[in-house]
Amino acid sequence: MLAVLVLLFATGLLLLALEVFVVPGFGLTGIAGLTAVIGSLAWAAHYGPGLFAWLLGVLLALGVACSLLWRRLGSRRLGHLVLKERLTSAGGYVAAADFSRFLGAEGRVLTPLRPSGTAEFAGERVAVVSRGEFIPAGAVVRVIEVEGQRVVVAAAGNK
Repeated sequence: MLAVLVLLFATGLLLLALEVFVVPGFGLTGIAGLTAVIGSLAWAAHYGPGLFAWLLGVLLALGVACSLLWRRLGSRRLGHLVLKERLTSAGGYVAAADFSRFLGAEGRVLTPLRPSGTAEFAGERVAVVSRGEFIPAGAVVRVIEVEGQRVVVAAAGNK
């Protein structure tokens, strides 16, 4: 019975290691690993404080060892865990389009705005949003606000 408890603890640690180094995200593997470790610690508490303290000590020692290993190896060996690629314009990455040029422009709504949809300004289709009101397709609108890629419009008669 004691061997099963230690096996459960070791399996939990293995699942947690798989979650960190192999499986992306925090999912089933991590939850199962945490459940196994916590379950084995709770089960060890029934065998007496000696076994519980021993498993807790092993867990603490592993934590310290991992911390020391991370500091010693740093990004040299464990660099695959850190994104190093830079997203530069020279590499083909560009920032979002600047929609501030549409501020104050009038255009025609191509799809009904409930409150979002598409409008056309000087031959260019733009995703727009109203201030909450419904604007039917074909209505004339004016751009009243631009925040990054969020273009806010109102019916041309409103401000």
